[in-house]
Amino acid sequence: MHMKSVTIVCRLSSRHGLAYYRRLQEELPKRGVSIAAAHMVRRRKELKKRIRQAVQSGAGTIVVIGGDGTQTAAVAELAHKPAVMAVIPAGTGNSFAFSLGIKDDIDAAIDTIVNGKEIFVDVGIVNGTHFANFATVGLIAEAANRTPRGLKKFVGPLAYGFTALGTFFHDKPFEMRVKWKKNDLKIVTHQAIIASGRYFGWQPVTPNATLRSGELAFFAASGRTVADALKTNAALLRGEQTNLQNAHYFSAKRITIKTKPKQALNIDGHALGSTPAKFKIAPRALRVMVPQDFKPAS
Repeated sequence: MHMKSVTIVCRLSSRHGLAYYRRLQEELPKRGVSIAAAHMVRRRKELKKRIRQAVQSGAGTIVVIGGDGTQTAAVAELAHKPAVMAVIPAGTGNSFAFSLGIKDDIDAAIDTIVNGKEIFVDVGIVNGTHFANFATVGLIAEAANRTPRGLKKFVGPLAYGFTALGTFFHDKPFEMRVKWKKNDLKIVTHQAIIASGRYFGWQPVTPNATLRSGELAFFAASGRTVADALKTNAALLRGEQTNLQNAHYFSAKRITIKTKPKQALNIDGHALGSTPAKFKIAPRALRVMVPQDFKPAS
């Protein structure tokens, strides 16, 4: 029987990066998986370079250790390529891994590499840049952009909460115009979420959002006050955002967003300039490992 071989790329700045890297080095050979190459990187640029080199050298499976920001950098290099991506959730937010059915658990992630199956999933593209799971505009993007790396490593997901609280009180509502299909929505809001995957944190972005729908899921809630923004974010934490009376959500292959004034744009925890933003979906553009019992919604 041919022994499975993987290339590992680990982002050291991710919360559990080094610890999980050591676990993989120890566990994979014991379970019949050989490690062809392993790289520890600090910077996003270096991560992308290592993955690009691995793809060019014909690596079959590339294991990426890191949080959502690391995974989204990897996806940009792996979309439309023959290599298979295996995700080890080691960051503050691990929504992409959760969308793939991999819980925030190193053992489950290792088991997925050893015994999982390959599937194709959709990838989002905004202003020409691929992203793994979701993009945010406005308040949530600003909070993610401002969250210090050290705080994320120290207190985990709470870091976003601390920063968001600070951001809330400086936050100003903005005018947003959203176009999709033949629709044209104009609202005043604090933020928007556009997802190619299913989860934002631990909650589905919209009831029908999946990684294989061939469409992007959009969510925003209109409102001018800080109280409106707090109410929306409390609902997001509970997974009840689409029940809000002021909620706007839909799915589409292409979405264009313009705002007045310009707003921060963020993909999976990584800052990506500002609006305007043009989104599209690349259907089934990425090969990934998922648990054997993973059942995609479509």
